Amino acid sequence: MSQSPDSELLRKIPMLAGLPPWQIDVVADAVEPIVVDKGKLLLERGTDDGYTYFLIEGKVALEPADGNTMTIDLSGDHARTPVANLRPRILTVKALSFVRGIRVPDLVLSAAGCNGNSGPNDNFRVESEEEGERRELESKLSFHLYRDLKSDKAVLPSLPDLAMKIRRAIDDERSKAREIAHLVEADPAMTAKLLKVSNSAFYAGLNTVETTSAAIVRLGMQVTKKLVVSFALKEVFQSENPLIQKRMRVLWKHSAQIAALCYVLAGEVRGVEPEEALLVGLVHDVGTIAILNYVERYPELVSDETALEQTIDDMRGELGAMILRAWKFAPVVIAAARDAEYWTRVHQGPADFTDLLIVAQVHERLRKNDTNGLPPMDKVSAFNRVLGADATAEKSLEVLHAAKKKADVMRSVLRG
Repeated sequence: MSQSPDSELLRKIPMLAGLPPWQIDVVADAVEPIVVDKGKLLLERGTDDGYTYFLIEGKVALEPADGNTMTIDLSGDHARTPVANLRPRILTVKALSFVRGIRVPDLVLSAAGCNGNSGPNDNFRVESEEEGERRELESKLSFHLYRDLKSDKAVLPSLPDLAMKIRRAIDDERSKAREIAHLVEADPAMTAKLLKVSNSAFYAGLNTVETTSAAIVRLGMQVTKKLVVSFALKEVFQSENPLIQKRMRVLWKHSAQIAALCYVLAGEVRGVEPEEALLVGLVHDVGTIAILNYVERYPELVSDETALEQTIDDMRGELGAMILRAWKFAPVVIAAARDAEYWTRVHQGPADFTDLLIVAQVHERLRKNDTNGLPPMDKVSAFNRVLGADATAEKSLEVLHAAKKKADVMRSVLRG
C-alpha cells in the first residue's frame, strides 16, 4: 500500500520518528489539514483545544504575554516541530500571511506513545520479542480506544447529575443559598460532608453551623461549588467488573490522598485557591477511569498488570484532558491532568496547579518508597516554585507535617 502525503510528512517529525508503519498510518488518518487567512488567529494564549499543530508554509507572529512578539517564516524545519505546544498555551499565534499546516489530536499522539515532552526514541534500548508484542497490543488498544471515542462508541465518564445541577445553579447569580441547600439536601451524604467541612478548622467561625444553607453562607457560593463537585466525584470511580472495581477503590484512595496534599500545599502559594487545588488533585487521574472501564473488553490486558499499567501511563494524561474539557473545566486544570507526571516541567512565573500536583505526587511516591521513574529531586523545579528558592524535600515534609490535621480531615471527608 502506498503511503499518503501525510504519512510521508509525519515520518520527518522527530516526535514520531521510530514509530512502526501501522502506527504512522493511524496517526496520518487522524491528521486534519488547516488553512488560516492573513490577519486571523490560529491559536490563542491561555487555551487548550486538544490538538498539536505543525505549520508548513506562511508567516506567523508569536505573541507572548509580555508583548515581545517574534515573527517566523515557516520552512521545512518549522514543520518538524509543534508550534506553541505548552499548555495552557503561552503564546498567541497570528497569521501574517496565508498559512497552511496540519493538526493532530493530542489523544492519538499519546496513543502512539508520543507527546510534546518526549518522543518514542528517548532512552533508546532494544526490545525483546515479548516486549515488542506487548507494546503492539498496548498500542492497538490505545488506537482502538481513540477510534471508538471518535465514533462515539466509547463512553466517557460524566459528572454526576447532582454536581451538574448545583454547579449550574450557583453559576446563576439569581440563586440563593436556600435554593442551593435544597439541591444539596437531595443527597444526605453530600449534606453531611458539607456540614463537616464548614465546621472544620478550615472555615469554622464562633458558632457551629447546623443547617445546609448556613454552611453555604459560611463557605460562599464558589467554595461550595468546588467542594460539591469534589464530593460528588467518588461516584465516577465505579465499575460493574469486580476486578476493575477493586482497582477503582485503590485509585479513589490515591486521588483523595493527592487532593488532600494539594489542598494544604495551596496554603503556601499566594493566589491559589485551596478548593480548586483539591479538585485538581481529585481529577488528575480521571483518564484512568475511562481506560479501566474500556479495558474490560480486553481480558488479556486486565490479566497482564504490566501491560495494563503501560497502557494507562500512555493514555491517561491526554484522555483525562479530553474528559475535563467535556466537563468544562478551566485550561489550567486540564493542563494539570495532562502534565501530572511531567516531573522536570519548567515554566516561567509563579507556582500553578500543575506544580502543586507534581509536589504532592512526589511526596506520595517517596512515602511509599516508590522512586521508579522519578528524577533526582534537584531536577523537580516545582518544589522551588511551590516552597521557595531554598526548597528541599525536607522542608516540604515539614510543611505537610504541620498541616497534617488539615490534610487528615479533608482526606477523611473525601473518602466518606
